[in-house]
Amino acid sequence: MIKIHNAFTGGNIRVRELCGDTVLLENEIRDTEGDWFYWAFCVEGAEGRELTFKLGSDRLGYFGPAVSHDLCEWHWLERVDGDSFTYRFGENESKVYFAHDLLYLPDRFSSFCKRKGLAVSELCKSKKGRSVPCLCLGGGETSIIFTSRHHACEATGSYVMEGVIDELSSSPLPNSRVLFVPFVDYDGVVDGDQGKARRPHDHNRDYTDEPLYAEVRAIMKHVDTYGVNYGFDLHSPWHKGGVNDTIFVVRNRTDKLDRYDRFSDIFENEITEGSMSYSKQNDFPPSTEWNQPSANFGYTMNSRPDCTLAFSLESAYFGTPENKVSTERLIELGRCFARVIKKYIEENR
Repeated sequence: MIKIHNAFTGGNIRVRELCGDTVLLENEIRDTEGDWFYWAFCVEGAEGRELTFKLGSDRLGYFGPAVSHDLCEWHWLERVDGDSFTYRFGENESKVYFAHDLLYLPDRFSSFCKRKGLAVSELCKSKKGRSVPCLCLGGGETSIIFTSRHHACEATGSYVMEGVIDELSSSPLPNSRVLFVPFVDYDGVVDGDQGKARRPHDHNRDYTDEPLYAEVRAIMKHVDTYGVNYGFDLHSPWHKGGVNDTIFVVRNRTDKLDRYDRFSDIFENEITEGSMSYSKQNDFPPSTEWNQPSANFGYTMNSRPDCTLAFSLESAYFGTPENKVSTERLIELGRCFARVIKKYIEENR
């Protein structure tokens, strides 16, 4: 008997109807204000069957769904037909996961840190009582903070963070304390929420005098203790199209445009052949469209007198045929980004 469900870390789906070999699905918006596009589901008991899954308007990327058998290693199906895709299950494929994008879940982060011999600490307890992981590298006068998953569904930033950690753990920044918070909306990541525009506001609109979320309060406590000279928030952008198919920096202050320009020049020069490509012409200017001053991480950190530079780095969910997103290319992007930071900090010591 075929079972289609969301009972796993990151799961998000509702089965509307099963009609023969066609399955009608919709994603769960939950407490997001308005619409969003994230979904992830598991199919069990479909060995030898060919099924077509219909997900509704604008829910699939250019390369079809991401597919996995273990929630750790993912690849693109490379087939998509409008708002649907078809999958032929092998005779031994008793359990297959499908998702909007290349998921990055807490077990992968734990396994990565264990392989690297890195000691994961507890940032705080989440609203639901879960232990929220963080990682600290080094010590010294310069305080750097990396965050990702302020919006639970934005997994590409987590792969970029893994690359940053890989580079900086092997080649540390001198005289620097680096805090990594890989899952700011930890409950949302585990539960499979959208996370974006969560009511009454999401984690990346919580940098107020009285934050709602324990993770944000813990980050601000760290800032109060150590300050913040550099802050980098790793995101995924809108679903797809235009600048959302690229890698771009969200510039948030007009008085620091010269700093952004220098950082972006170094960034362009550090990109390797194995990385996602980056061009500073795609960077998003301050006070334009949705990029307005707000209680988000990047703007809040960048407004502090001790902060040299802070911003969000957005990495596409899918990319383009010439610049296609993969786990390996996102991780290499993170390594490149770490080398940029080292050069930029060295220039500004």
